Amino acid sequence: MLISPVSGPVPDRPLHIGDVADLTGLSLRSIRHYEDLGLVTPRGRTNGGFRIYGAEAVERLRLVMDLKIIGLPLERIRPIVDACLALENGEGTDDDVATVAECRSDVTTALAEIEQRLSAAKHLGQRLGQATARAGV
Repeated sequence: MLISPVSGPVPDRPLHIGDVADLTGLSLRSIRHYEDLGLVTPRGRTNGGFRIYGAEAVERLRLVMDLKIIGLPLERIRPIVDACLALENGEGTDDDVATVAECRSDVTTALAEIEQRLSAAKHLGQRLGQATARAGV
């Protein structure tokens, strides 16, 4: 089951992978996997070889998780994350605008599907409640 990423402020200091895990709700394994896929990049490494991340990595991973929740595959997520963050930083191109606009359409579709499922779940909950009430449970 996918969960919504942890929200809140991100410290303005170098972050170890465990810090990033705490700030995103991701496992260390998932963070390393996303690094292998090029979705996030550490700023560097300590003398002992430990990964060091910045706040931008946390923001990228939070966006990745949001996009996964609506059902987008990882191969589609990287260009969307890159485009969205470029636009947010005032560095986007027309291609970035098109990529984000297409994603907004996907989000609208996903939201409609979620609303349908929520409505069905509410109806089912009421029906089951009525059935158990009739049974005296």
